[in-house]
Amino acid sequence: MNKTFPILIIILIFAVIVGAYAFTQTNTQIMLNSSANMSNMNATIIIKNGTLNPANLTVKPNTVVVWTNEDPNSKYMITSQDKNEGTYLFMSDHLSNGQSFSFKFIGNGTYDYYDMDHMGDDNLTGTITVT
Repeated sequence: MNKTFPILIIILIFAVIVGAYAFTQTNTQIMLNSSANMSNMNATIIIKNGTLNPANLTVKPNTVVVWTNEDPNSKYMITSQDKNEGTYLFMSDHLSNGQSFSFKFIGNGTYDYYDMDHMGDDNLTGTITVT
């Protein structure tokens, strides 16, 4: 019994180490998957028939909003201007049918945007609210 006792202790220690390592690896993978899901937050706005769908969105910080033109008859230029500074937060190129533009909203706030090519058309304005 005295000779087998140290062997049992060694086996038990080995089992604990292997179990702890496996547990750590599983939790690390779960954390990586959660981080990947958080960084891949996206929202899509479709431009079609002269309208934005949806025009207004509420998203979490670090969300990428994608505007996609599905209108074969028009080009669009999505723009957001900082009213206090007169500078542009973002401005897309002219989007032809099938083209997309994306912008990542980092901080909380309310961001108005519009189509620069059709200014004055209420169907082509919207708001992104980040909370």
